[in-house]
Amino acid sequence: MRKRSRIDRFRENLRLQKVYNVILNFLMDILFDRGWIGVFRRFMQEWIYRPPVPLETVTLPVKFRLLLENLGPTYVKMGQIVSSQSDVLPPEWAAEMVKLQNDVPPFPYEDVVETIRAELGAPPAEIFAEFDSEPLAAASTAQVHRAVLQDGTIVAVKVQRPNIKNQVKADLGIMQSAARVFMRRLDWARNVDLAAILDEFGTNILTELDYRNEAYNATRLNRAMADIPNVRVPEIYYELSTEKVLTMEFVAGVKVTHVAEMDEVGLDRVALANDAIRGMLKQLLIDGFFHADPHPGNVLVNLETGNIYFIDTGMVGELDVQQRLNLINLIFALQQQDARGLAQVALGLSNPFREVNEKAYYRDFERLVGRLMEMQAATAEVVSTTFDLLQQHGLRMDPQLTLAVKAFMQAERVAMALHPNMLFVNLAQKQVQELAIEQITPENVTNAVKKQAAFTLREIMREMPDLQTATLGWLKQYKKGRFEVFIDTSDLAKEVDVLNTLARQVIVGILLVGMLIGSAIAAGFAATLGESGGAIPRLAYYGYLLAMGLAIIMIVYLIVKLMFGGKRGNGRH
Repeated sequence: MRKRSRIDRFRENLRLQKVYNVILNFLMDILFDRGWIGVFRRFMQEWIYRPPVPLETVTLPVKFRLLLENLGPTYVKMGQIVSSQSDVLPPEWAAEMVKLQNDVPPFPYEDVVETIRAELGAPPAEIFAEFDSEPLAAASTAQVHRAVLQDGTIVAVKVQRPNIKNQVKADLGIMQSAARVFMRRLDWARNVDLAAILDEFGTNILTELDYRNEAYNATRLNRAMADIPNVRVPEIYYELSTEKVLTMEFVAGVKVTHVAEMDEVGLDRVALANDAIRGMLKQLLIDGFFHADPHPGNVLVNLETGNIYFIDTGMVGELDVQQRLNLINLIFALQQQDARGLAQVALGLSNPFREVNEKAYYRDFERLVGRLMEMQAATAEVVSTTFDLLQQHGLRMDPQLTLAVKAFMQAERVAMALHPNMLFVNLAQKQVQELAIEQITPENVTNAVKKQAAFTLREIMREMPDLQTATLGWLKQYKKGRFEVFIDTSDLAKEVDVLNTLARQVIVGILLVGMLIGSAIAAGFAATLGESGGAIPRLAYYGYLLAMGLAIIMIVYLIVKLMFGGKRGNGRH
């Protein structure tokens, strides 16, 4: 978690007061919009304002969406994350949360001009041949304007909202403070590690606010999609892009959910769905560098060319080879409808944050997920239930794997929007196999070997000074006619001393036991002789007592050594 300055804390206090006021107004609105109070309120509103049409009652989902918009971009972003799981929300709530993806009020054009002047050194009128004052779209942290370069190229210019970074930092500070309080007082907050979740959310949103990251992500993804037909990422114009302004290829397309418009121009939606899935699976499973937020609002279809564009590349994820193999296992378990296999894979992908009862975990998994699989439930619902069960049983996936699984679920939503009747997991498994075969080519294998050899060579070169010193040392010894080998036996000597001490104690113990047994036998034999034995009975008796006394002393010594010897030894090391 980042360290906060006094200015940050002062800004958070001011922001906290505003958040309190907005939430209080929201709660008061709900309170005074119920029952006879609500009827009286609407009557007074109509009597005072005289609206041309009767006032309609605003539903709670609409009010909650308006609350998030009034709270600002950080809370809108959280609402967008929730909207990406719209299949598990009630329909009326899902409809309102989806509106947060695009339906956000724009900020004034004057602010756009000032931001571009500060970032690019001149106002839009001097840099571009044309620049539309009305935005094409407005989001929680930025808005996009259509522009034309001096050479006639049409571009889209993304401009960050003014002062958004400070506001986001203040909101994150408030959330983190609240999370620490909740974790001290509430079990559920500790169980889900709320502070860690908010830290991860804060890191992602601050990274997205630097558009240089988005530019790099777009370029890398576009290069990776070059082999996939009809799948693209907008090109970036780096000379007109900075931390707060991003100039990119203009995409004349519609959202992937606008299937009626695609049907009007005769696009093959089945082929589009196949291409979209193939592009997303290549990102996730072959390249390991993927668009982490491919919800339908971030996937456009060009009606003229039929190309699919992944836009808004601010959030990406990366998977190493082992994580990609684990994700493939997860997909195969879903395709095979194997609840226990899925439970096993999910457990292997997770880390515990408290004690885990594996028997209870497998029992609940087979009961809940197995039931969903029997009902042929959507993949998104199965995966969502899997995440819930992991959390309930004290398990959490690696953040990058979590992003990957959620991206996979969003890819299913994109595909189902284009082709509702497709068996998504079956098609995904088939395409995984095809992609893997395509990637195993002599050229790719050669490139992989070259990269590994280059990496190994760099490591050898990094160690060369040490090898040079060692080689010269060996040559000097060779000239002297002898080699010197130094072996550090300090730790070995300690272990040998311990073994010697134990051996001596065992030998002494055996001798004492022998003396004790021998004295007892002798005393018993002397007792049979009686008075005729003379001094023998007394000597046998005293020998028995002596052996018993020495044995007791030895036992006490060993107990003291066992209790206090280890502590003294730990203090020396």
